[in-house]
Amino acid sequence: MKIKDIGEFGFIKRIKSGCLIRDTNVIRGIGDDCCVFKTSGETAILLTTDMLVERIHFSLSAISPYELGRKSLAVNLSDIAAMGATPREAVISIAIPAKVDLAVLDGFYQGMKSMAREFAVNLLGGDTTSSPEHLVINVALVGEAKEDEILYRSGSRVGDLIFLTGPVGASAAGLDLILKGREMEGWEDLIEAHHNPYPHIDAGRIIAGMKVANSLIDVSDGVAADLGHICTESKLGAILEERMIPTTGKFKDYCKRFHEDPNQLSLHGGEDYVLLGTVVPGSANDLRAALESKGCTFYQIGHMVAEPGLKLRNSEDSLETIEAKGWDHFT
Repeated sequence: MKIKDIGEFGFIKRIKSGCLIRDTNVIRGIGDDCCVFKTSGETAILLTTDMLVERIHFSLSAISPYELGRKSLAVNLSDIAAMGATPREAVISIAIPAKVDLAVLDGFYQGMKSMAREFAVNLLGGDTTSSPEHLVINVALVGEAKEDEILYRSGSRVGDLIFLTGPVGASAAGLDLILKGREMEGWEDLIEAHHNPYPHIDAGRIIAGMKVANSLIDVSDGVAADLGHICTESKLGAILEERMIPTTGKFKDYCKRFHEDPNQLSLHGGEDYVLLGTVVPGSANDLRAALESKGCTFYQIGHMVAEPGLKLRNSEDSLETIEAKGWDHFT
């Protein structure tokens, strides 16, 4: 058996057992956007890490070093946002091929520092080593939150309304454009969505502070895949409303122009880095008002049900089963 036979999440499940050697002060280990542990008092510490590998996650011929630096930190910030926490300190490890020009590295760190300044994150060090061929970037980010405000994937309840904090699909369309070698003029918004995502830290803090949401995750692998994680951890199913999935006008234009399936890109594409959560029905309007008062957005897209699995109510008002499938590194 090879890793491609079980995929990324099958591998995580395979190694999970036996990792917790001592459980004192550990609140959440493997299986969420961040691990969570306590030191003392009411504040909990959150830790997340993400690795970006050249030719797997990015191509230096397609993304500027500055944008790569911003995105490298943004994907970690999004994990902190998905737990409703505040980001604090980061360390960066980087493996550099000898062929990489110093101007590339300077641009990379300028981008990372710009993102760090926007969210008051300290860059405290890390590790630097050589790489035989590809640039490899690993960021570890620490955040903090009150223990009783942290949101997980596992708290959803039957009847909860499913929501997003922003439109989806633009990043996937941008990647589709790049991979298919299409003319980029006129589609800059889609390229920007893919190369320069903006983590929804403010929305995450509002959602956590109101204590009306039951679960939260960020959309990194795709709406279907990430909602599937909530369903799995909460032991529930979900029904999505096709007409309520938020997308941009430019995304719709792209799908129409190139005959791309909008559902495939918006539900299974990923890397939107908006937040996906579930909220008690009676509190949805209050949450919407709180988010919109701070310049954030709220889109209701479906509801949680007892029957396992994901279903999509399509434009013909019929239910179709969809796979909880999105980006998987090994499949």
